[in-house]
Amino acid sequence: MEYFDFISDLELRQRIGQEFYAARYLYKLWEGLRVDENWARQAQVQLQVQQYASIYEASIHHLLFVEAADAPEVQRLFEYETLIERQLPGHIMNRIRGLNGGDSDSIIGAVRVTRRTRDSKIRFDSKVAAAVGLGIIDEGLGKEIAGYYTARNYIHIHAALRQADLEWQISFARDAYRRLQPFKDQVSKWLTERASANGHS
Repeated sequence: MEYFDFISDLELRQRIGQEFYAARYLYKLWEGLRVDENWARQAQVQLQVQQYASIYEASIHHLLFVEAADAPEVQRLFEYETLIERQLPGHIMNRIRGLNGGDSDSIIGAVRVTRRTRDSKIRFDSKVAAAVGLGIIDEGLGKEIAGYYTARNYIHIHAALRQADLEWQISFARDAYRRLQPFKDQVSKWLTERASANGHS
């Protein structure tokens, strides 16, 4: 689908396009059924948010790990710090055991190390932050997109927490659709500027 021409992987572009078509047609189907019950409207909202969150997630994943794979902001996504147990020298352990405290025998030594992870293990909010840092999308849009992804499985809980009715949820789902155009515009501008900077027409 040409709407997602900013996705260079043709198979992924087609799959995202199918998801978009499904979201639009299912929306029209629900509207046509005119089931004016909260459970039906709730189901429609949840499905819409899930579908658009998936579109944003797949698009940002591609832009980061294909289009900007060598960028430092992207490479840092693979790194995380963790503590690894390291045996302390006996004389230090003896001093620890001599401290007043019932848990001194439970104290262990550790060192902080940097490890690498797979792209599938990287949190979506971290991916969005990297996309913002690279200038692919602006910060405001990034926050909204991260919100759609977070809410994809529990939009009804968000509504309850905000003490809002179903209208807030419907508006939230509608915004997820409406933000696609600014998302496309910002991504396309970034790709054009990037190609120009690299000397491509």
